[in-house]
Amino acid sequence: MADHTALHDVAIEAGKAAPPVAVAGAHIVFGLTLADWVAIATLLYLAAQFGLLIPKYRYQFAQWRKARREKREQRE
Repeated sequence: MADHTALHDVAIEAGKAAPPVAVAGAHIVFGLTLADWVAIATLLYLAAQFGLLIPKYRYQFAQWRKARREKREQRE
């Protein structure tokens, strides 16, 4: 038997309704449409990816160059 209270059920349903309510509220308050939110979220995601991946790939490239240089020096 499930041990649910009315408050628990309300909290679950509020959590399910939060994203659409946030988008509708942003449209009313800020005048942003869903397409605008998707564009903003995409730009934020891209900025996060650039911020996280560029340092990683710079490190990997430096390691690759170092290994290549060491290999070349061993041949000489």
